[in-house]
Amino acid sequence: MNVIAKIHSAIPVLLVGLAVGCSGGASPAVHHDASIQPGGADASGATGVAGTTGAAGQSAAGGSPAGAAGGGSISSGGVPAGGAGTNAGGTTAAGGTTAAGGTTAAGGTAGTGGTITTGGTATTSWVTIHNDFFWYDLDGNLIQVRSGALRRFGDLYYWYGSLPGAIDQTCYTSPDLVHWTYKGVAIHLANDANRMDVLYNDTTKTYVMFLKYIGDGAYFGIATATAPEGPFTFKSQTLVDGAFIGDMSMYKDDDGQAYLAYVWWGEGTNQSHGIYRMSADYLTLAERTYYFKIPLREAPYIFKRNGTYYYGTSRTRGIQPSATNHYMATNLAGPWSAPIVMNTPGSTVSYETQCDFVFPFAGTQGTVYMYDGDRWMPTGGYQGNYLWLPMDFDANGLPTMNYYQDWDLNVTTGTWRAFDRTSRDLALGKTATASSVSGANVAAGVTKATTYQTYTATRWESAASDPQWIMVDLGSTMEIDRVILKWYTDYGKSFAIQVSTDNTTWTDVYNTTTGASYSVTDVSFAKTTARYVRMNGTKRGNANGYSLFAFMVLNDS
Repeated sequence: MNVIAKIHSAIPVLLVGLAVGCSGGASPAVHHDASIQPGGADASGATGVAGTTGAAGQSAAGGSPAGAAGGGSISSGGVPAGGAGTNAGGTTAAGGTTAAGGTTAAGGTAGTGGTITTGGTATTSWVTIHNDFFWYDLDGNLIQVRSGALRRFGDLYYWYGSLPGAIDQTCYTSPDLVHWTYKGVAIHLANDANRMDVLYNDTTKTYVMFLKYIGDGAYFGIATATAPEGPFTFKSQTLVDGAFIGDMSMYKDDDGQAYLAYVWWGEGTNQSHGIYRMSADYLTLAERTYYFKIPLREAPYIFKRNGTYYYGTSRTRGIQPSATNHYMATNLAGPWSAPIVMNTPGSTVSYETQCDFVFPFAGTQGTVYMYDGDRWMPTGGYQGNYLWLPMDFDANGLPTMNYYQDWDLNVTTGTWRAFDRTSRDLALGKTATASSVSGANVAAGVTKATTYQTYTATRWESAASDPQWIMVDLGSTMEIDRVILKWYTDYGKSFAIQVSTDNTTWTDVYNTTTGASYSVTDVSFAKTTARYVRMNGTKRGNANGYSLFAFMVLNDS
């Protein structure tokens, strides 16, 4: 059989697992981003508490802690660190904007198994994003892209971010937001850097990396490369208008002009924000476009929708989660609206995240604006380092972000839909049996209906020995082509997914040796007929038994 395997740990994010799904089957409502007139904004939200961005990070289950360390002396590009950098205050504009040419293509063909892929073409079907679990690359290693950026160059998506300590900036690629290949360290620095971003300059044919360089109050650093995965060469560090900056990100407008969104420390720690236009080659600051008096806000980003710009920020409270505010304008030079607290039903802290960026997926039927947040310190039972969620907008352009542990994205059409387990999961409510159980964690726990708030309340746990299996009886023979397993910290390192029509003769549709803690195994395979579906484990991931929160079976094509 032609098996297409996807294993991820959700996360929202793009590596919280995503899996290619087909468009068939019962589908919930598809969301389109309709053309909406920008309207006035409501002023709301209280000023956050003081504090600077923390450096430590929370340890991921099965992974290593994330965070940024300060200190250090010499940058990897031979530029002195500390001391006075180049003063960018009062610099003159650098002339015209860059031409908006095509981007470069990258990579070869995509693999279909559980092995490393080196590129490929983007999927034209639905992919499922799984939040609340950790994301892993195709080698089975934890994806680490703290305070990073998602970009698309050619036919590949590039996810950048920081390793623990923030000395090394990482790069991962995917053709489909599902299979992520670790491309290595894009740049190694002698000092910490975070809140990094990468843009392609269409005129100079150069990839430019931008960095919050050295500490919480930092320089604005720039590095360049001829390929999106690097290696990048450090070029410069500078103050912005004579002062350090806090968090930052980059925005590339429709005309190819690049802008820096930054927290400015010229009037005290995290007391104000600014937008700076870059030179045509993106290598120097040209002219300050706007200045905000926004105290105690950080993690800025910009996106544009229907002619309206959105400037997003989090509250300054270390690595604790916070509400996300937006300011709206029809021109980057202002005027900007009063702050609007993004509506996040059921949460006052952006579902336990700090905002990182919003990525638009523009397609033939609309555009999906996807929020990415770093989950530094889960406090309410959530797992996963990253959260990916679609945003909705009302008639005035005001955003709402609802929570979905699973949701489907179609990058070709620019649409999304909720993952309707009730209509799509053929195993829901069906009989489950297992080779063994541990305490009250019986097999039936994996086929119960749950929500993202209750998904950890029931699970199956086996005895602490190998081998072990758990099986779902679908009640009758039917066509299936996909299985989703959601693992607890006790997981299968080596296991197979098998199907049978008679509970006697079994056929493997997938097997792996790279299972991981708090991960999602989302496997699509050639349509087959089965009544019984089982996970057959041959090697545990730790000293405990095998344990699953959910065992889903689907017929999606």
